[in-house]
Amino acid sequence: MTSFLLVVSFLVDGLILLGLMIMMKKIRRTEELERRQEQVASEIEDLFSSYLYEIKEENKRMEAWASSSSVTEQVSGEGGDEEKYSMYVPPVPDPSVDDYQPSLHSKVMEMKKNGWSAEEAARALNKGKTEIELMYKFNR
Repeated sequence: MTSFLLVVSFLVDGLILLGLMIMMKKIRRTEELERRQEQVASEIEDLFSSYLYEIKEENKRMEAWASSSSVTEQVSGEGGDEEKYSMYVPPVPDPSVDDYQPSLHSKVMEMKKNGWSAEEAARALNKGKTEIELMYKFNR
């Protein structure tokens, strides 16, 4: 009976040691993953810092350029941007000419509303049947 208990005790101790070894391996893997994540995080932080530095430098160059160009405009006697844009008048369409033509999509949807099949609309508009069917489907 004593030998049986000793064998059982050794088996239990062996299982406990095996369990401890497995847990140690998992802990090591977790620590390695954490180190990798910290490394990646620091690399990303360095990358963002370098981008931010580049953007700041570019802003300084642009600011210097803008200030030098505004000085040049004042010396040459040109007005500010307000004067340039206040004189602009957008073109006005001629009301006597009626050029309105509905788009292809509008025509197709109107034909669909009037009960035309895709094949009939394709023939009337000189387009492909598949193209008209796709327009029908996309309008749903």
